[in-house]
Amino acid sequence: MKTKRLKNNKKPYTKDSLASLILLVGLASCGVFYQYCNWHALARGGSPLVRQIQQKKLLQIAPKKELMANNALRCETESAGRKSMLTGKYSLDQFTIKNNIAKLVGDKPMQNMVAEIATRNVQTASYLVAIAKHESNLGKFSPKKDGKDCFNYWGFRGSYNKTKSGYSCFDSPAQAVAVVGNRIQGLNEIEDVDTPEGMLIWKCGGSCAGHDPADVARWKRDVDFYYKKINS
Repeated sequence: MKTKRLKNNKKPYTKDSLASLILLVGLASCGVFYQYCNWHALARGGSPLVRQIQQKKLLQIAPKKELMANNALRCETESAGRKSMLTGKYSLDQFTIKNNIAKLVGDKPMQNMVAEIATRNVQTASYLVAIAKHESNLGKFSPKKDGKDCFNYWGFRGSYNKTKSGYSCFDSPAQAVAVVGNRIQGLNEIEDVDTPEGMLIWKCGGSCAGHDPADVARWKRDVDFYYKKINS
């Protein structure tokens, strides 16, 4: 009995089919190589997008609501449905003013007061620096007692620990800012003195009639200039 041979139904590869196959393999290889190079660039930070993300400074917190309490900033945040409070020493305005004051003061003696001054309300803080700039060049020329700094950079004459010239000699920068700051804030809030011209009471007292007009004009101009500089 003769067995039938099975016919081979497979067709031999043609030149066209081989060319197509080679082309597909080549394209696939290029795709793999491109992906490899692209991911390698990402890993090294070579991608323009990656460099942009790396260079961009992202905010670490995004406060939803700003609340003021005891001269401190409280930020209400929400994460995964839970609210929390972040507390800092300065409000947003105070933080900006603090940076402006620090730039203006530089390495002058008043640099030891910057952090304390910035805790005051913005208007008081600005006048504390503006007046000190004119009166003592931010502490460079100020009263001394027994060879020690009195931390009186505003020409303040009070009853506490007077020098021979009648200026108050404070025990510390914090005490100086507290006493002088309270006086300036009192002028602002109680006596409605809210302009450099009105603040001439600091220099002249009740009247500037007996003072050199040029000196008065210079005081007002300087205080106005530095007040605006701090608030700009």
